[in-house]
Amino acid sequence: MSFFIRRGGLALPALLIAIATGTALALPAQALTSWSPPVQLPGACGTALAVNAAGAEVAAGYQQTASGSMSVQVCTSADGQNWSAPVTLGQGVTPSVAIAQDGRAVVAWEGGSSNVFSVQASVRPPGGQWAPAVTLTGDYGHPVVGMDGSGNAIAAWAAAAGPIETASLPAGGTWTAATTLATRGQAVDLAVNTTGSAIITWGTRTATVAASGTVRGGFAAPVTLGFPPLYPVGHTRVVLNGLGEAAAAWTNGGPADYVATRAPDGTWSPAAKLSTTTDGPIDVAIDGAGNALAIFGQMDVSGSNVTATLYTSKHPAGGTWSTPAVLSVPGDATSSPHVVGDAAGTLVASWLDSTSGALNVLTSPSGGGFGAAATFAASAFGDLKIAPGHAVLSFRSVPLAPVSISGEPVS
Repeated sequence: MSFFIRRGGLALPALLIAIATGTALALPAQALTSWSPPVQLPGACGTALAVNAAGAEVAAGYQQTASGSMSVQVCTSADGQNWSAPVTLGQGVTPSVAIAQDGRAVVAWEGGSSNVFSVQASVRPPGGQWAPAVTLTGDYGHPVVGMDGSGNAIAAWAAAAGPIETASLPAGGTWTAATTLATRGQAVDLAVNTTGSAIITWGTRTATVAASGTVRGGFAAPVTLGFPPLYPVGHTRVVLNGLGEAAAAWTNGGPADYVATRAPDGTWSPAAKLSTTTDGPIDVAIDGAGNALAIFGQMDVSGSNVTATLYTSKHPAGGTWSTPAVLSVPGDATSSPHVVGDAAGTLVASWLDSTSGALNVLTSPSGGGFGAAATFAASAFGDLKIAPGHAVLSFRSVPLAPVSISGEPVS
């Protein structure tokens, strides 16, 4: 079983997640910003986030128990400030969370004991309690999960035995049996929009591929986007808006970060190469009008010193990717670049800078550019999510500390 939390291929060691249970504790803000003062979450919650347009949030994580096993915990909040006590859902690691507009929430994780593995999930109805965990497959693999505007959910994962699989959960129903999309693959990501459309991306040894379908089930044959992601530790990233426009990004392990876009009719563009030197992590976002933004690092190696400069590239709806522009100070030891966008056109980007020990967060309102960075003292990145009206961010201020979360009103 993998003992890492991952989002878009970025991993945090499980040791950093082994923290003691506590109560929510407000911390002082570390920059004059519209981001709220950080709140420390109780238990192991916080490394995986979800937020809806009403401001309700779900935060999950995992920690090591006294017996040495790993347990998944989840917390909920109606406003991002006042949090429930942690609920232990079962044994496992690497949870993924989603929440619908009415508050219905789903957590899926890589579960099981030390010698019996599985993908498991739990559902919380609006205002209700977390249901007992159900097993989606008897094989293990880090799952990703998404929900549409009606509360229907879908989970996807790359099983250890090789296949790419999915299972769907109709609102108020039960999970379907696992369906196989491909016989082999890795580096799975999932995007879902409010109307119920879904895209799953993954990598093989020879290609990066995408399959389009619906949350309730049924996917077309996968199509090849381009070169494969780095095997076996690469990642793919995919985002989807309400019009059916999408963008995908991945790193192929050589000197290349790649992006591709999809038109509303489902046609993917040829992959475009963004990086010009040794590649680093990449993330991508798309807004409701189909404008996309990629953020990626280009590694600079000097002897034993490795740093990364962050760049951005814009893709206007119907246009082409722009020449990369520098985002961070060249030579800073940047890592964990992430970007999210909402339907109204707001973009939020974040990255860690180990030179200054800061998590930098930039917000671009619809039609504008990035303003001054908000900064938080941080040793590890957790998650970054956005919904109409709300952006949320989680991180660890120091190793082994509880996860802290901050929110920003947007759009």
